[in-house]
Amino acid sequence: MKAVVWHGRNDVRVDDVADAPPPGAGEIRAKVEWCGICGTDIEEWRHGPVWIPADEPHPITGRRAPLTLGHEIAARAVDVGSAANGFSEGDLIAVDGLFGCGRCWWCVRHQANLCPNLANVGLHFDGGLAEHVTLPAALCAVVPEGVLPEDAALAEPVSVAIRAVRRSRLSLGESAAVFGAGMIGLASLVAANAAGASTVVVVEPDTRRRELALGLGATAAFAPEDGGWFDSLRELTGGRGPDVCVDAAGTAGTGPAAVAAGRRGGRTVIVGLANQASSLMFSSIAAGEKEVLGSLAHVIDEDFSPAIRLIASGAISAGAVDAVKVPLERAVDDGFRALTRPEPPPKVLVGPGDELRDNGR
Repeated sequence: MKAVVWHGRNDVRVDDVADAPPPGAGEIRAKVEWCGICGTDIEEWRHGPVWIPADEPHPITGRRAPLTLGHEIAARAVDVGSAANGFSEGDLIAVDGLFGCGRCWWCVRHQANLCPNLANVGLHFDGGLAEHVTLPAALCAVVPEGVLPEDAALAEPVSVAIRAVRRSRLSLGESAAVFGAGMIGLASLVAANAAGASTVVVVEPDTRRRELALGLGATAAFAPEDGGWFDSLRELTGGRGPDVCVDAAGTAGTGPAAVAAGRRGGRTVIVGLANQASSLMFSSIAAGEKEVLGSLAHVIDEDFSPAIRLIASGAISAGAVDAVKVPLERAVDDGFRALTRPEPPPKVLVGPGDELRDNGR
């Protein structure tokens, strides 16, 4: 089968690889319908290895590069192994894809995302940028009838945003500001509205992304290069600043900007993963009694299942985030490279080439 394989920094290829193996006990073999390209995949391509084990095998999975990328997966079950209870052939499944060792202090506390030996599909074992994938059933969730596969492929990034909003402790009626309107930022906006925010303002330099944010329910959307955005944000939040800020962009500047924009006593969640250092005066945090919180990935019952429900409600979809669909054989040229251009699409979904051609795309 064809798969998008990480060989090294600046070396991602569409290769012919062995087909996904038959499922063992508690596993599912599935035909990939759609798989998103994540910012993490781009970082591995341009700056890796960051998460991918290149020299030593991963302590849980025993795998190392070369590895098939892709962790934003919607797939159709074609072979269900024994003990994969609750799954049937033909089910559309979305993949949480993250697990810990099951024994450490964090795993025992139901915080597998903080396991020191954390493993993730598409980074530590073969992922979904391929024709087929074999996965533990424990990492999968059945998608409700009526949800389109391309929308189901958004479940993983939406779950990242849901966790960020949960970490913020956003309460009914509080205000929020989201910095960055890529996939995670747009999903954070939707999650904040679903949590009962009274106002959600988006700060994003790209005009098209600001338009998408407004279409998804943002109260307002400002360009950071416009000098008045800070004052406008204050005006929309009672002159105090937002109760909650979410840095979904992950740049050297957006984290400090999000902390500065929040009100005294407010909370800022950093969910975007910057690859450059930032400068921040810690005295401003102390003087304003501000909280700065990190948020990493997701937990299947707390974040991933609610993400599927949010998608099933119609609150967010591939169409609403202007997702670009590309065939698997063009994933590097039309997907990875597109996401490094000056105005990248908010989301790229990779799918079967035959279906794309049949639909005239």
